[in-house]
Amino acid sequence: MYHPTAGRLSIGAVLLFSACAGDSSEPREVTIAPVGNEMRYAVTEFTVRPGQQVHLIFNNTATSPAMRHNVVILEDEEAIDRVGMAGVQVGEAADYVPQDDAIIAYTPMSDPGQTMDVTFTAPEAVGDYPYICTFPGHYALMQGTMRVQ
Repeated sequence: MYHPTAGRLSIGAVLLFSACAGDSSEPREVTIAPVGNEMRYAVTEFTVRPGQQVHLIFNNTATSPAMRHNVVILEDEEAIDRVGMAGVQVGEAADYVPQDDAIIAYTPMSDPGQTMDVTFTAPEAVGDYPYICTFPGHYALMQGTMRVQ
């Protein structure tokens, strides 16, 4: 027997499916914090979709005054040393973030107890994009990966 709604999804089911599928037009909120007073990120990997809006929040939960941090997302691993060292050269006046075409996005430098954020569009190209802290001496240890897939 034929039923007019057989084989069709209700509008509610379609909307629920779309929300669960993680449509790239939906903003993705990511929160990153350090591991105590160590030079390590607690979140070392997160995944977004190509072209997705990303709201990146850095919550500096450290307590030591020496543990100032940021999150700088780069186009590729080859930029890590260059951007990390250039951050030291540009200094505090530039928030330790150099002008470099390899920088996709970054949070402002945060003191312990501060929360900083940035909203950006993830690259369209699928791949792994490193992130680092550019405070002097931190980039070699404070690293993670944003996966675009």
